[in-house]
Amino acid sequence: MPFVFVTNGGGGLTEAAYAGSMASKIRAASSLPESERTPVVIDQSRMVLSYTPWHTMLAPTLKDSAVLIIGDPKEKVLEVARNYGLKHAVHYSDYAVRHYKINPFRGAKEGGVSHTAVANTTVANAEGAARSASEGADEKPFEAILVMCDPYEWFEAVQIGVDVLCSPTPLTIEFDPTAPPMPCHFSNPDVLWKAEHPFPRFGQGAFKVALKALYMERMRFLRIPQETIDERIAAIRQWGKPTEWTYRFLEERLRSLVPLPNVTAERFYMVGDNPTSDIEGTRRSNIFHRNSTTSWDGVLVRTGVYKQGDETNGASVVVDGIAEAVDWILEREKNL
Repeated sequence: MPFVFVTNGGGGLTEAAYAGSMASKIRAASSLPESERTPVVIDQSRMVLSYTPWHTMLAPTLKDSAVLIIGDPKEKVLEVARNYGLKHAVHYSDYAVRHYKINPFRGAKEGGVSHTAVANTTVANAEGAARSASEGADEKPFEAILVMCDPYEWFEAVQIGVDVLCSPTPLTIEFDPTAPPMPCHFSNPDVLWKAEHPFPRFGQGAFKVALKALYMERMRFLRIPQETIDERIAAIRQWGKPTEWTYRFLEERLRSLVPLPNVTAERFYMVGDNPTSDIEGTRRSNIFHRNSTTSWDGVLVRTGVYKQGDETNGASVVVDGIAEAVDWILEREKNL
């Protein structure tokens, strides 16, 4: 039976790197003595990260376009972008370094000075404005923003993100009404995530809330009509569980892994511990496929987010762990 591992994370790693790390953790979790443990190998085709669907569903249309990449670590997310065929991926921090006036706090921090206007020794005048405009005279217009994972520097990422959302050439035009709405893709909808702190921390979903709110506020400040604001906000697209885009990709990937010729997969199972992402995705998928033979079952496990008594969101079954989930799926398939 074909299977894949799915996560709303990724951390800027390639699928191969993430699969290798996961394999090591699975082997380390074994209760057997080290000498008796067998090697665990996970092929990268079975590893679906939050941004993996972009490789085939998004990147081919942007391979020759200037794309703003938001997420860190910089070197890792740019490696993923290159692997996906994005020839003109620009990291937000590189853009800020190249055009240092974009982020007044970066220069102040590096110089150990105040960022306030009274402490700023730069004199703003027509000549300076013209010089700033000339910096972007030969700038390749941006055609999309990809938020791959959480950025280390929220202010810088929000500032540059909003600048690009307002104009594909943000060094020369503050707001370009002639440009189509800038597509902005987020890979992970999770507002909170579990880190080492005893309470959840803000994740990429929280960054989206901030970016979206400040984008709307910037347009209101510029007196952009509400109809135009709504049209531009509609160009923000969410990926990851439980979105339609990610579940359609999962169907495509699982069908490609079917080992037998002339056999197609129509029954899918999602095993997860989160009713609002894992199981919600199966619920939405069944609505999407209501007029077809394709179906999804949600198998909820008690090993993480879900606690006894919580809403199951329509899961087909609730079991203790992964082993029980696999047993239930295999038994169900035998009886169909």
